[in-house]
Amino acid sequence: MQAISRVFLWAAFPIAMIACASASVPVRNFSNVPIGAKQNPSLEDVGKAITRGGTAAGWQMSEVRPGHIVGTYRIRKHLALVDVTYSTSSYDIKFKDGDPGLRYDGSNIHQNYNDWVVELEKVIRAHLSAL
Repeated sequence: MQAISRVFLWAAFPIAMIACASASVPVRNFSNVPIGAKQNPSLEDVGKAITRGGTAAGWQMSEVRPGHIVGTYRIRKHLALVDVTYSTSSYDIKFKDGDPGLRYDGSNIHQNYNDWVVELEKVIRAHLSAL
């Protein structure tokens, strides 16, 4: 009986790990994050810093217009897009779109997406604080 219990535990462990690794969580967006610059940067300076930060974090950053950049992240078979809107005082990072593997349902998404966007925000914040 004890041997059967051990076999069951060893068989169930990988299944539980896979289930945890692919969990959906509430999508992480950033709203009204202060720029945190030492001086009063221009809108152009803020946009350049966001683009540099996004690129440093592994995202492709494309300016739509002053005050709006779309970030694209490709990793393995996944694709995620975010809208980064900004002014001279604050910025937002919001989920825009992604491949079906991210399982976005309007409020929840694959947990890896949140890791990617948290890292993006951290690197953008560092670049903006250097202004």
